[in-house]
Amino acid sequence: MTETRVAMITGCGKPDGAGQGIARRLADDGFAIVATDRAPAGVPNAGQVVATAESGLDRLVADLRAGGTEAVAVLGDIGERDDVERMFAEVDAAFGRLDVLVNNAAMPQGPDRADVAEVPLEAWDESLRINLTGTFLMCRAAIARMRERRYGRIVNISSMAGITPAARSAAYSATKAGVLGLTRALAMDVAAWGITVNAIAPGLVGTSRSMLGRSEQDREQVLAQWADRIAVGRVGMPEDVGNAVSFFADERTSHVTAQVLQLDGGGSNTFGGSKPPEKQ
Repeated sequence: MTETRVAMITGCGKPDGAGQGIARRLADDGFAIVATDRAPAGVPNAGQVVATAESGLDRLVADLRAGGTEAVAVLGDIGERDDVERMFAEVDAAFGRLDVLVNNAAMPQGPDRADVAEVPLEAWDESLRINLTGTFLMCRAAIARMRERRYGRIVNISSMAGITPAARSAAYSATKAGVLGLTRALAMDVAAWGITVNAIAPGLVGTSRSMLGRSEQDREQVLAQWADRIAVGRVGMPEDVGNAVSFFADERTSHVTAQVLQLDGGGSNTFGGSKPPEKQ
């Protein structure tokens, strides 16, 4: 068994995704990293060009190892119980321990992002299977191991869409609200074992998921438009999510559990906010 603390992060395949931002930050914090996804480069969103495997999990693990971090890639579908059991068996074999689980994976945007009358039942079911059931299965498997050691940190990535109204997001919002309820209830079940369970609800984050099918050529323009509506003057980035996870994953945050961190840069303001003179 390694003496190094071990963190497992789901949804790390997309090179611009929050998963890689989280993995890189926890590696900087001294964790060994288990990076997972359903496919080596993640599952593409609607209208997204498929990334190559070399830019996904393989590249992430290579980068981490080059920097001196113990890291492995594990493939699996978090919504399938057999896959989850196999993934954790691989973690057991590689490291013999698990200290932190970050449930970042979510269903790629597609037919679920539509007016509620147009969302296919299949898309609704798949959202529940991945976003909510997958998070539940991963938490349950992690807790079995964390209870044995009487220590653990679980961080679930929800969304501001699970807190505030979001059009054309009925399935996504429902599952992300469910993640918040799961987080709070689960925290009560495991607190006595030294396990904390918290959630992060990001707002706008500059990833391919947020681009919702827009071309890469439009990326900078879209980000600038969003930034003007956010109090801090910019959208969130994968490293912002990683920094928030780092706080919850710390050994010193043992008195913080059942909490939700709204990571939205102060929120959007329809009327704009005050700006320094040089930005007026």
